[in-house]
Amino acid sequence: MGKKARGKSKTQRTIERPTGVRSSEEVIRKKAKGLFKFDIVSLSNPVVYLEKDESSVNTEYYPFGDDNLFPQYLTELKRKSSTHRAILAQKATYSAGSKITSDSDILNELIRRVNPNQSLKSLNRLLDDDYYTFGNAYMEAVPYEGGYNFYHLDSSMCRVSKDLQQVLFHPNWEKVGSNLKGIKRVPRYPNKANDGRTVIHFKDYEAGFQRYGIPDYIAAASNGAIEVDYLIQRYNRSKFENGFMPSAIIEIDGSMSDKEAEDLIDLAQSKLTGDGNNGKILFLLKEGGGQGANVTILEDNKDGSFMEYQELTRNNLVTAHRWQPALSGIVSSGKMNNTGSEIRIAYDLVMRTVVQDTTDQVFNVIKDVIGELLEIDSSSMAIQFESPISYASDIDITQIADVNELRKLIGLEERQDLEGIFINALKESNGSDRL
Repeated sequence: MGKKARGKSKTQRTIERPTGVRSSEEVIRKKAKGLFKFDIVSLSNPVVYLEKDESSVNTEYYPFGDDNLFPQYLTELKRKSSTHRAILAQKATYSAGSKITSDSDILNELIRRVNPNQSLKSLNRLLDDDYYTFGNAYMEAVPYEGGYNFYHLDSSMCRVSKDLQQVLFHPNWEKVGSNLKGIKRVPRYPNKANDGRTVIHFKDYEAGFQRYGIPDYIAAASNGAIEVDYLIQRYNRSKFENGFMPSAIIEIDGSMSDKEAEDLIDLAQSKLTGDGNNGKILFLLKEGGGQGANVTILEDNKDGSFMEYQELTRNNLVTAHRWQPALSGIVSSGKMNNTGSEIRIAYDLVMRTVVQDTTDQVFNVIKDVIGELLEIDSSSMAIQFESPISYASDIDITQIADVNELRKLIGLEERQDLEGIFINALKESNGSDRL
C-alpha cells in the first residue's frame, strides 16, 4: 500500500499523454485532386489525466483519469510496444524472485497454495506486474473456516470509492456510466465486510495523487516514447509489405482528367509496391507550362534515420522504467565478455533500487497482512533472488573435474587407467590432452 500524500489541493494536477492509436490517435486522411494521396498521423493531441478535487466528483467511485479509462490506456500501451512490454515482464519476473521461503510449517503451506489454484510466488508476480504497469495492485482476502485465501484482482477493473473506504470492481468500466449495476464492492483494508472480505490496495507513491498510484514510466507515456516505439515497428512492417520507394520521379507536362490521374495512381501503386519494387522510376504526367520534363533523384535515408530514432526511443523507454539496457537484451558494444559481467552489474543495480523498492511496497505488505489476518508471526517469509548469470562460467571445468568425469559429461565410457587423473597432469605426462 503506497503512502498517501498529505493535504488536499483544489488545483487540478495534469499529466499529458499522447493518444492511443485505436481509441484516441487522430488519423487525418486527405485526398487531393489529381495526383496526390497522403495520410497524416498526428501524435500532438494530448489526453489529460486529472486528479480532480473531491467536490467535483459526482459518482460513487473516484474516476481514474479524465474519462475513467486511464488503466485501459496503460493496458493498450503494454500491448503495443514490444520493448515496453518486455521491460514490464522482466521487472515482474525479477521482483518475484526464484522462490519464497519460511521457517514455519503453516506459512510454508500458505506459500505452496495461497488459494486453491495458486502459489504465493505466482500471486506475488501478478501483483508486481500490475504494480509496474498501473502504479496500483489489488489483492482480495477471502475468509474460510480456519483461514484466508488471497486472490489477485485485475487492476484495470478496480476503482476506489469516493470516500476511500471501498474498492469497486467491474469488468468493463467503459460501459458503466451512471449505471452501477453489476459493480462488486469490497471494503478497502483495514476495513472488512461482514463476512470478513477485504481488498488490499498497493499504491505507488506520486506527489499530488492521493487516490491512485502512477507508474514510474509515466514520462515515457507522456512524451510519446511508447507510442513512437510502436509506430516505428508498424512503419518497418509496412515498408516490408509495401516497399514503395522509387529512385526517381519524372514529371512530364501534359493534361489529364481527375479520373485519368486516379488511374495513374492505382497503376503506380500496383507496379511500385511490394517485394522487389524499390528503386523503380515513377513517371507523373501533369499540366504544365511547357517546361518539359523535370527529373527528381530520390535518396532513401529513411532506414538510417529510423534506426537511429528507434535506438533513441528504446533508450528513453529503458531510462523511464529505471531499468538497465543489459537486462533488456541491449548490450553495450565491447562490454560483453564470457563472464557476463555487464549483466551482473546491471542486475545488482536494479536489485538495490527497483526490485528492493517494489519488495518493500508489495511483498512486505503482503507478508504483514497475512500475519495480521491469520494472527501469526509472518516475519520469517522472504523472497529468494537468483542472478540471471551465475559464476559457473568463470570456472575452468578442467581444473575441478578429472578426465573420467569429463568423459562422462560428454557421453564417453570411463577408463580405469585415467581414474583420478586431471587434464593438466595428463598433458605433463605424455603431452596429450586426448580424453
